[in-house]
Amino acid sequence: MDALLPIYISGLDDLIPILDGARVFRDYSNERSSPYLVKAMCLVTCKMISAAPFLRMKADGPLMEPLEFASKLLAGLNAAIKADLEPDRIVKVQVLALMHLHTDGLAGMDRASSYLSQAICEAWSLSLHVQIPGNPEQDRNGLLWWSLRNFDRVNKPITGAAPFLIDDTDIGLERIGLMKNSYRSQLMEVSLRLGDLMVTATKVYKASCKAAVDQCHEFLSLSELTSGTDYDHFHRSHKEYLEIWYHVAAMLSCRYSGPGSVQYNRRLASADRIVDLTSCNKGQNLPPLPLVPYAMSMALTVIYRALRDNQRDTKTAYDNLFVCCNALEAVSKLWTSTKRVVQLAKRLLKLINKRGDMNSRHSDNSNEHLRREGEATSTGTDNSTTIRHRVDNGCSNVDGIPKIPTGASQTHKSMHNGHAAQCDENTQQSNDMWIGSETSHFQLDRAIFDLFDDSLPIAFQDPATLDYIHFSMNENSYSSSNFQFCSNLASPDLEYGGDSLHANVDSDLRIEFLQNV
Repeated sequence: MDALLPIYISGLDDLIPILDGARVFRDYSNERSSPYLVKAMCLVTCKMISAAPFLRMKADGPLMEPLEFASKLLAGLNAAIKADLEPDRIVKVQVLALMHLHTDGLAGMDRASSYLSQAICEAWSLSLHVQIPGNPEQDRNGLLWWSLRNFDRVNKPITGAAPFLIDDTDIGLERIGLMKNSYRSQLMEVSLRLGDLMVTATKVYKASCKAAVDQCHEFLSLSELTSGTDYDHFHRSHKEYLEIWYHVAAMLSCRYSGPGSVQYNRRLASADRIVDLTSCNKGQNLPPLPLVPYAMSMALTVIYRALRDNQRDTKTAYDNLFVCCNALEAVSKLWTSTKRVVQLAKRLLKLINKRGDMNSRHSDNSNEHLRREGEATSTGTDNSTTIRHRVDNGCSNVDGIPKIPTGASQTHKSMHNGHAAQCDENTQQSNDMWIGSETSHFQLDRAIFDLFDDSLPIAFQDPATLDYIHFSMNENSYSSSNFQFCSNLASPDLEYGGDSLHANVDSDLRIEFLQNV
C-alpha cells in the first residue's frame, strides 16, 4: 500500500476525481484512513505497469499477478460492503465506484454495473446531486457526483447491462467550474463534454427509438470539444484516454450508415486512430480503466466491417487486424474480457491468410496462362501503410499467424483491359471471402460481427439455434470458450452485447444461415 497509493495519486487521482488522493494518503500515514478505501484504490492501481513489483498481500508474501491480486482484494471488499462494515457513507460510495472499475472474472461486467448502480443510489440518497447551503464538503462531494455521472456515461456501452442511470435534468448541482489554474477542473470539463457527446451518439440505440437512419451528420471534432482548455498540456496518458473516449463516441454515432457516408467514414477513421494509440503494447501504458480494452475490441470490429464492405483491400485490412490482435493480446493479461476477442481475431487472420494463399495460387495460374498467350502482366505491389510498418518494427507477433502474401487483387488490376471483367470478379472474391459453403467461416463472421450488435434476429434467441451453432462449432474445432462467448452474445437480455456497431447487416448471410437451421 505504501507503494501503490502514490502510483494511484500520480496516474488516476485527477482523471477520476472521486476522492482527494493526497488527503487519503495523509490519513493513511497517520492510520486514520478507511482500510476499505485504501484497498479499493489498490484494486484499481494494480493493473498499472509501475505497480507490478509491489503486488503482495503481505510484506513477506509472494509476488502476484495483477488479476490474482485484484481478485483477492475484490473478494474482501465485496464481503465488507455486504456486511456494511464501512461506517462513512461517502467513503462507501467511493469504494463502490472504484470496485466497479474491475470488470474481470465470471459475470464481471454485470457485477461492475451493479457496483456502479449501488454507488449512484447511495449518492442519491445522500443528496449529493443537489446544492446544500452551508455544506463544507460541497466541492468535494460535487466532484464525486460528477465523476459518477461520467462513469455512468461510459458504463452503458461497456457493460451493456443497464441504461443511463443519471438524467441530467435531475441534477441540481452546477457543473464543475473550468479554472485555468486547476488541472483537475480542466480534466473534468473535457470529461463532462465527452459525457454529453456519448448521450448524443447513443440516442439511436434507445429501445424507444424508431429511426432507422443515423442522425449525427454534424459531430464535434476533438479540437472543438477541448476548446478553452489546456488539453495539449494534459498528462500524456490522460490526454490519450480522453481521446479514446472521444473516438468511442464517434464510432457509436454510426449504426445504420453504409460505406461512403459521413458517419461510416468517421467511424473507420476513429478505429484507425485507436489502433495508432494502442499498437505496439502502448495500450498497457494507458490508464487501467475498462474503456480502453472496450475501445480496442470495438476498433477491431470496425476494421473487420470495412473489409466486409470492401472499403479496405484484403492485405491492408489484414495488417490492420494483425496490429489490433497484437494490441489486444498484450492487454489480455490485464483484461480477461479481451481474451475471447483475441481468439476470434486469430481465427479470422488464419482464414484471411488461407484465402489469400488460394487467391495467390489462382493469380499465379492466371499469369502463367496470360504469358503463354503473350500478354503483358505486372506483379502485385505491397500497398501497406504505417500499420504494416508497425507490424514489422517493434510490435510483438501473434503466435501462429503468418503474414498474408501479396493479394491477388493488385495483380488483377494491372492486367490487360480485355480481362477487366475477370479482374473485377476476382477482386470481389478476394474481399468477399465470407460467402462460402463452409459453416465455420460464417459462424466466425457472425461471432465477430455480433460483438457489437444488438439486433440479433429472433431465431438466434431460440435454444435450437444455439444447439445448432454448438454442434457446428464442435465439428469445426471451435473451443468451448468460443461457443460460450457466442451464446452470451446471442442472449436477448443484453441491451448492447457490448454495444451495437452493426452498420448494414449482410441479409444474404443471415438468410442462408437461417435456412440451414
